[in-house]
Amino acid sequence: RPRAMIVYTTGIFSFLKWHGSVAPSALRRALPCALLPIAYKFAFHAAGMSENWDDAIQEETSVAETTSWTFFTSILGFLIVFRAQLAYTRYWEGITLVEQACGVWLNGCSNLVAFCSASPDKLEEVHRFQHLLSRLMSLLICVSMSEIS
Repeated sequence: RPRAMIVYTTGIFSFLKWHGSVAPSALRRALPCALLPIAYKFAFHAAGMSENWDDAIQEETSVAETTSWTFFTSILGFLIVFRAQLAYTRYWEGITLVEQACGVWLNGCSNLVAFCSASPDKLEEVHRFQHLLSRLMSLLICVSMSEIS
């Protein structure tokens, strides 16, 4: 069942709206990831390991561990940027193709209306055809946009 279209209101605080936002989806994924380190910290503190924990980490850190961590974060950053760039490119390619399709349909409808008969005895029939054509083209664009979304 298709969902209803979201009606957006404009204003100074329109970016704080919860309805239609990506915040609920993002919080479902980010909140467990944020709470997990906090839970570990409390668990280590409750076990009495928090006082010497930071010192033990500082003493055991070697150059190889630091280099591997740097390498890992560099590769991860590159992959995230690459994926975001690819998604951005696909988005704009899709928008361009949708606009081209709407432009071609509008051009076809305009040509059909422009080349209709101008004789006065067919005036009523021509007006009916033009109105039917414009309604059908509007319906075509509406159905195609709802199929895409």
